[in-house]
Amino acid sequence: MSADLLKKCPSCGNELTISELSCKSCGIKINGEFNAGKFAGLTADEFDFVKQFLLLEGNISKMQTHYNETYNSIKYRLSTINEKIGDKSMASNINMEKLTQSSEDSKVIKRLKDKIFECGGKALMPVLKGEPVPFWLSPSQAGFESDGLKGFVFEWEVFDGIVKKAITLGGKMYRGDAAAQNGAKIGSKDLPLTTIDGYISTEFYGSKIGCSTMRRSTYFSGILAWAGIATVHRSQGNGSFITINNEFMNLED
Repeated sequence: MSADLLKKCPSCGNELTISELSCKSCGIKINGEFNAGKFAGLTADEFDFVKQFLLLEGNISKMQTHYNETYNSIKYRLSTINEKIGDKSMASNINMEKLTQSSEDSKVIKRLKDKIFECGGKALMPVLKGEPVPFWLSPSQAGFESDGLKGFVFEWEVFDGIVKKAITLGGKMYRGDAAAQNGAKIGSKDLPLTTIDGYISTEFYGSKIGCSTMRRSTYFSGILAWAGIATVHRSQGNGSFITINNEFMNLED
């Protein structure tokens, strides 16, 4: 009985290469170093996913039903597989080797870097409504990027600033995302400087009180939740908000 192709050495864990081919009919053996092909790098689950995708003729809706997953989850899995076989990358130019930890990194920044490294440079951000949103390590290594705000980098320092500000507010901070999207003015009752969008607009992006601003808090808060740094809560009458998880309420630890 034939067995699945081993990809890693069971002794040392390094990658295995094919060094001999043999014919069951005549017994001839050919020695050398042979390429197993692009698909050899896929896990068993990924290979099964590809087979199911072909059986369903690439129908994403049917894949959603089969796996009971969202559209973005299916697309994320496809992008990961495409990247492995070298045909397409959801987040081009990701080079994890350049992601360096600094002794000056805060507890928040270190967690974000550790998490994205564990995920291979890209992940899915949870949201309160709708499907998870893909995001990835920026090619500049300065933070994250997402198709939701094309060309915008969610920088490490801004995440750190949000957490520190929330701690000064008792660990709870309103997002202000709905107000920002509806054109509310920074510093107004609807978008005070104690909201994430109000705060980061003036503190990091040069906006002035009385101006409108972009809705960025959805992404910043979602990524903080993905990293286990904060929890996002639905509106209880005054808009959605985050609470800082206990582990990060004291950044000196």
